[in-house]
Amino acid sequence: MDIRVSGHQVETGEALRGHVDARLRGADRKYSARLVSSQVTFGKGPHDHGFTVEIVAYAPQGAVLKATERGAEARSAFDAAAEKVEKQMRRLMRKVKDRRAGDPAELLETVGDAEYRRGEDASGPDEG
Repeated sequence: MDIRVSGHQVETGEALRGHVDARLRGADRKYSARLVSSQVTFGKGPHDHGFTVEIVAYAPQGAVLKATERGAEARSAFDAAAEKVEKQMRRLMRKVKDRRAGDPAELLETVGDAEYRRGEDASGPDEG
């Protein structure tokens, strides 16, 4: 996965870049999202006392995961935005797994048919 960290009027040091890399790669492994690339931008305005973090991550299923967060410190703002992206990853992977499992309506029909057949077997045919 390609991870790009940039700063808008902010210096991004090696420690911050390492933290971003470790957190995003860890989430990618945890949820098996197989992200293609991620762009993390740290910003600070001229009259702003806090930091703004924007994360844009691209998944191979064509999904784009986005999160923006503000905070007093760059690392805490990134962690809050990363939690939002992780939640989006979790939901995306749940949706992908549900689609692979099949249509829930078909699943209910097959379960209903099996219960109906079991009911016939248990009572036996009526003989008159």
